[in-house]
Amino acid sequence: MLIWAYSQSQPGSTDLQKQLDELRSRIKTLEKENDELKSESRSNDSVVYCILRYEIFKAFTHVSQLDFDFKNTADKIAVTGLFTKLMQANNPTSDILGFRFTEIIFSASEKHFKEALKDEGDKKRFSQVISKIIDNPVVSSLANTNPVTSVVAAIINIVAGFTTSRTEVEKEGGRIKDVTVEQQDAFENRGISAFRNELKEYIDFYDALIIASCDYLEGLDALNRKFANLIQSVTDYKKELYTELDFKESNLLMQLAKLLPDPAADGINYSGIIHDPKIQKSQLLARKYPVLQQAVSSFKKEYNTLLFNFLSDYIKTLKTARDFPSGDIDKTKTDALVTDIETFINSQKGKEREELDAFR
Repeated sequence: MLIWAYSQSQPGSTDLQKQLDELRSRIKTLEKENDELKSESRSNDSVVYCILRYEIFKAFTHVSQLDFDFKNTADKIAVTGLFTKLMQANNPTSDILGFRFTEIIFSASEKHFKEALKDEGDKKRFSQVISKIIDNPVVSSLANTNPVTSVVAAIINIVAGFTTSRTEVEKEGGRIKDVTVEQQDAFENRGISAFRNELKEYIDFYDALIIASCDYLEGLDALNRKFANLIQSVTDYKKELYTELDFKESNLLMQLAKLLPDPAADGINYSGIIHDPKIQKSQLLARKYPVLQQAVSSFKKEYNTLLFNFLSDYIKTLKTARDFPSGDIDKTKTDALVTDIETFINSQKGKEREELDAFR
């Protein structure tokens, strides 16, 4: 009786086989799920690896584009044929604009003052004084105080104090009783005003050219100071980036490919690479590149904006010379300089677009 009860409490061979089959099925399911998890994890690791690789590759292959010598760039532009012409345009003794302002000043001086003198000796003396003023060194750099204003002011000052002698002889009978010599102003105020008014448009013209030049040079000084800080940041970043992975600039792509192989290659241990402390640190450094690149790009844009504003102001001023009396100016020369500036601007804007494309 006891034996029969015990045998009834034990599972039969059919039930046991069923349990074993269920267990095997469960194991297979777990193994499949585990394989899927591993596959998913590897897939995720591969995505993370691709992003990491791209960021590090981009930083290392583009960091050299952050190296630029701003001062050398600005100096190269400053010695171009165009800027040589602009320096000449600022100089009233040059005829690059189709006229010499010094000749216009001399002509206006004779027109408004010399003809008012009666004595030939006074006329000669006046011409000598004016010539000395005009022949003084005027300007030899891109920006300076307006030499035209100085010359005109000096002439007006001389004119205001220019005197002629009037001799009166008092006679008594046939004898000379007394001789008086009286000094008197040679020119009236209306003559001085007419002289100043005739030259005003020329004075304003050179004022505008020189103000544009001064603004440009002051802007360059400010950018030079900013550049010193920026280039130091670039230098420090580049040093840190290369030091972290002990890379040399030569054979850079080979070094990168060896450390971070193509994601499609077989047998890559994605997890091992992405969890490597040095790789992680390099990725953090690489992520700083876009910020630094933006700073460099913004700096270059700031310089180009300064340059284009200067040249645009110059063009605007040069075009006002078209209203000068036609006998005073060869307008084809001024128009030719305007064309040269416009050509240079278009060329420089093309270079600016190329630099921006190189960063992408």
